[in-house]
Parts: sequence; structure tokens; C-alpha cells
Amino acid sequence: MSKLDDVIKEMNKKTKEEVVTLGLPSYSCKRIPFTSPRMNYCTFGGLPVGTLIEFFGEEHGGKTTTALDIIANYQQMEDARQVLYIDAENTLDVEWARKLGVDVDKMVVFKPTSQSAESIFKFIMDAVETDEVGLWVLDSIPALSSAQELERTVEEKTYAGISGPLSVFSRRVEKLMHQHQCTGIGINQIRDDLGAMYVGAIKTPGGRAWKHFCCVRLQFSKGKYIDADGNDLSRSAESPAGNYVLMSMVKNKRCPPTRRTGFYTLNYEYGVDYLKDLVDVAIKYGVIDKSGAWFSIIDPETGEVIEKLQGQARVYEYLGDEANEAVLTKIESFIDQKIYTE
Repeated sequence: MSKLDDVIKEMNKKTKEEVVTLGLPSYSCKRIPFTSPRMNYCTFGGLPVGTLIEFFGEEHGGKTTTALDIIANYQQMEDARQVLYIDAENTLDVEWARKLGVDVDKMVVFKPTSQSAESIFKFIMDAVETDEVGLWVLDSIPALSSAQELERTVEEKTYAGISGPLSVFSRRVEKLMHQHQCTGIGINQIRDDLGAMYVGAIKTPGGRAWKHFCCVRLQFSKGKYIDADGNDLSRSAESPAGNYVLMSMVKNKRCPPTRRTGFYTLNYEYGVDYLKDLVDVAIKYGVIDKSGAWFSIIDPETGEVIEKLQGQARVYEYLGDEANEAVLTKIESFIDQKIYTE
């Protein structure tokens, strides 16, 4: 045994873990999927487990809705543990969460009242260390107040704000996330960057450390309104049935940087429009051939045309019919395989 082997053995003995290894273990990155096939396509299958993730963007852009969608899908995973939701804004809509598929009765919800950011961060880390929490969501970072702010009056100035405590929290919790294979989502907002050289520049509150330690950063904004049939409406529409949620991948260290932008379809009545987004991805991969107003559904195994339909609404109706469940399953399996590799 060499001297280096002795040093490695001693380090692993002290930590009681194999923190130092020869080579890297072979494993695939486990992910929490989105409901929307479009979002899964953009992120190569969803959000990586055991990492810090930031959702940020304009108000009413779909950040919280997307986080709730991730919670709903995580709760359906076989090895799902407890979900912790920190509702710092006290704005969680329980009925909307249920509509998106969240089992709110099995979710730990923390609604801070007079707690400081430091105490909330400690609570999150303590919860992760129990190894019973698999996913936590903090909604939102700018809603937190540091102990320094809470101890002073409104007239007294404070410095650094939430940036200091968040920087310390980021450095500490990032290691815990990997160790306990827990995923954390921090919801953030945007502010005008007054120090930038050009008009329209934005920044996010909380300092730079948080952004550095986040493995994935996704920016969300509201897209066009749509009617019940999925047709685009103007911004001045009085009674839209839904809207597109636009997504920009600002940072992702767990997948190739080849899919930078995307969107998913949100219906106000039932949540994410799964079929509409599935058809869009199926057209991209050639499983559904679009020629003008005609759509041909192709068997991904044989290449034969299963059905030819006129109008996209007929395609949704066909795939949504229980009698055609086998066809839908074939398309889903084909797309799931392609998403990770191409």
C-alpha cells in the first residue's frame, strides 16, 4: 500500500464515508420529471436529484405552479420521502395545488410568521439531516428577513440584507443535499439592475453565492393566452382558458447546453396540458407527421401509419380516448427513450 493509499484510507476513516475514491462510480443521474413532455425534453428528463435548483422570473410567470407540479410528480415516485414546503409569502393556494396533483395532506407546510431567515435556513438543514425529507421548496427568497432586519426599526438601515445568511446557507446545505440525496428548490424574483450599462437589465435578490451553488437555474415568464381549444389569444383577452409558461435555461450542470429555451401549456381548469405538449414533442421526433391540417400517427416500432386525422383537436381526442391507450403508451415510451439521448 502506497503513502497516498494510507492518506485516502485515513480520510475515509475520519469521515466514516468514502469521500475519496479511485475513479468515479458509474451511475445515471436520477431526475424528478415534469408533467409536461416539453419541459422534460428541455431538461433531459427533469430536475436532477440531490441538487439545489432556482426558479426565478417575473411575477405571475409560473414559478410556484411549476414547483407544485414537481412536488406532485415527486410524490408519485416509488422511493419518495416527505416534502417540505416553506410558504414564506403565505400565498399557497391549496385548491390550485390539489388541481395540479399535489397531495397537500401529506406535505409538511411551514408558514413563517416572525422567524428570521437564519432560523428558517437552520430548520431546512435540520429537516434534511433527518434523511426523511426528499424535496423542499422555499417560496420565496425575497420574502425572508434576516435577524438583523427584524431586530431594527424601519427607520434604521441594514446592510447585506438576506445575502449574508443565504450565502452561508448555500455553502452548507449544498453538501447536505448531495449526501442525503435531497432536492431543494428556491423560488426567486427579479429586480431591475440599476447598475447595468443598458436599460432592461435584471438581477435576482440574494447575492451571488446562491446562484453559484445552484446546479440548475430556470427563468420563467408568462407567454400568450390560449382558449379552450389551444388557440392563441391576445394579451387583452377577457376570459382565457390558459396560457403558455415560457422557460429559459440559464444554468444546468447536469445536462448538455443544447436545449436552452422552451415552454409548457397551462390550463386554468385542470393544470398542465399533458396531451398538447406530448403531441408537440411527438411531432418533433416524427412519431406524429404533420402535413398542413392533416396529422398521421405513426407506430414507432414498425413505422406504419396507425391513424390519419384532420385537425390537431382530433389528435388530442384520439390519444385521450381509453380505446387508444396502447397507442399512447407506445408514443410515451418512445419519447421517454429519446429525451435522454438526443
